[in-house]
Amino acid sequence: MNLLAILAERSANKVQEKIQPILESFYNEGIDVEERIYYIEPLYYLNYSVDTENIKNYPINDFINIFKFCIANALCEYIKDIEEPSLIRHIISTDYYYFDVKERLEIYKNSLDILNEENIDIFFQKDEVINAKSKILQHLIDYLNSNTQINLSGFILFRLKDYLLELNETVEKAVEDFIVDKEYNEFIKLLKYFVDIQEAKSDIVNVVFDEEAKFRLYDKHSCLLNNDHISSIAVELAESNINQDDLLISALITLAPKEIFIHNISVLKTSGIIKTLEKIFPDRIHCCNSCEWCTVQINANKE
Repeated sequence: MNLLAILAERSANKVQEKIQPILESFYNEGIDVEERIYYIEPLYYLNYSVDTENIKNYPINDFINIFKFCIANALCEYIKDIEEPSLIRHIISTDYYYFDVKERLEIYKNSLDILNEENIDIFFQKDEVINAKSKILQHLIDYLNSNTQINLSGFILFRLKDYLLELNETVEKAVEDFIVDKEYNEFIKLLKYFVDIQEAKSDIVNVVFDEEAKFRLYDKHSCLLNNDHISSIAVELAESNINQDDLLISALITLAPKEIFIHNISVLKTSGIIKTLEKIFPDRIHCCNSCEWCTVQINANKE
């Protein structure tokens, strides 16, 4: 009795790998599902059949439904693991061809990262969420319930339009992130160049964060740095509603110290500002969380 025919344009061996554990599971129950594979250009045909005498412990319709349900799960895994990366690469090469090879590779990696983050977020959500994988599986189950043949490429193209749209949106988000990162890195390079051409106005600057993650700057003699220029920057940034990170970067660029010691970093919610400073001031940044500056409250007389 014929059970199912799977038509694949490529990666027939990958489809086999996903289905093999299913065949082994039935074989262990004494049910030998026969697999025959042949190629008629441009498709590989994977045909599955079984002798009805071997499935006497199952009603025939029940066995067919169980088999197709297992195959649906295997094909869902195949689409997510094998086809999805290829689909993303196709979207990038077709819609974003104007990026060079290295840039397209970065966008591809960003796309995979976004998908992985979404999967992790869904895993930790308490409420039931129908994610892309669940939708693909349901489409496969519905289709196989009424069909004994499935063309994988055609199924993806015509039955998974919502999934393809989601992939396009993922790539679009990855492109936006790439452009933002590129502009950010170019801006950081400009700041680094500006620092490099300046003469250092201070040997050492200590950056001390308080419990609210607000900072103060001290020189090597533990004296508070609060010159007029830094104060004017603070006022200007405050009026522009710019955050503490931007103020710190601007102040340090103004001082252009030879060495920067950053204290009490455990109060920072993220390491973003530290990473930015390390790019602007490479080999000048030193971080700690346990020296006297970090553990002892700065006395009022130091101010």
